[in-house]
Amino acid sequence: METKNLIDKAIGFIQKNPKENLSLQNIADNAGFSLTYFDAIFRQHTGYSPVEYARIYKLTRSALDLRRTEKSILDIALDFGYSSPESFTRAFKSFYSISPAEYRKKYSNEAVTWYDLSGKIAISKFRKTFPELKLSDIDLALDFCFTHNPLKYAEDIIGMTVAETAILTLGDPKMPEHFIYVSDYNSEKPSISLVCENEKDAILYVKLLGRSPTHNFSVRRSNEAEWEDFDAEIAKQGLICRVGYDMIYPGDIVSVPEYDTVTVRTLTAEDMPNIRAFKENGGCFEGHVRAIQIAFEGKGNLGMKPIGAFFNGALIGIAMPTLDTVRELRKYDIGAIFILDTVKKEQVVELLWKYSIDMAIKDNAAIGNANATEDETALSISTCQCVGLVKAAIYCRYMHK
Repeated sequence: METKNLIDKAIGFIQKNPKENLSLQNIADNAGFSLTYFDAIFRQHTGYSPVEYARIYKLTRSALDLRRTEKSILDIALDFGYSSPESFTRAFKSFYSISPAEYRKKYSNEAVTWYDLSGKIAISKFRKTFPELKLSDIDLALDFCFTHNPLKYAEDIIGMTVAETAILTLGDPKMPEHFIYVSDYNSEKPSISLVCENEKDAILYVKLLGRSPTHNFSVRRSNEAEWEDFDAEIAKQGLICRVGYDMIYPGDIVSVPEYDTVTVRTLTAEDMPNIRAFKENGGCFEGHVRAIQIAFEGKGNLGMKPIGAFFNGALIGIAMPTLDTVRELRKYDIGAIFILDTVKKEQVVELLWKYSIDMAIKDNAAIGNANATEDETALSISTCQCVGLVKAAIYCRYMHK
């Protein structure tokens, strides 16, 4: 059995036994690992020791009980293997920074989200790694983006609001002029983005993150900006940059062309048989089909408005634009375009893009693609530019060599 499968088995064992006080030996024996190197291997895959992971998972599950049930704190403490409510309170407060009673009061009227399940693991660990960063407020961060350039920072505005996010700054937390936002996507490694107008300030964050270069992060800067010192510092810190673009459509008129044999329209629930056939022909994956189905049922991303291109009645292309609204910003994200390999491929790409743009104009929304690159895929720079999108900002992702 591969190492990853053994780690997954260990994690599954921990998650099935949140109320047990598991030891390193218990977990290693169940997963089939030799104790001599199990701790190190587990850390490589999760960022935590097995015992740390078990403790964190136990606390996050107890937090759910505080929010979901009327159980007393004593009963919850005993349920999760604590000898007393006092020991449970000490452990809980150490992790969540507030007591179980305060936590229950704070969240008694709020819905439980996946964030509670994760226990802010990735964000919490990131903050401990970089204690210099001071916690700010997401509303202040949004104020910065809106007052500087909402089109340039459109992806950041959406990114800060679609997941639980911590706003961290080296400056004044009451009036941030530069900051990092850290989002926990249920992973041991957080998503990290830098928002900064000034190259000199941006370099401070590069030097900071250079202390722990396994952390990937991204930054957006104006397309015409040349940050030579910033790029030099990236190289000095042993990081490399992959450049992509945010394609932001400013609102010009784009006409949707008409072809004799290829048509395009918004998909509905009645198109699910066509969508499944498209998937069976290799057009997309089962996860995409499920996402569309859930959106049609009103249970998932209600902003998704899937579009289909048809050739002689057969579905040969799908786009999955999603409308996000934050304050005054309305923005479509072309999250995915899928096309069957046909002789009509170029027409299909053009129709899906221009129909999406036309839809965005009618909804008075910007439109973008967060990860467009110079390659030849359906979401490439050349394709975006040929249908009227403009490069509002360079998007750089930095990764350790």
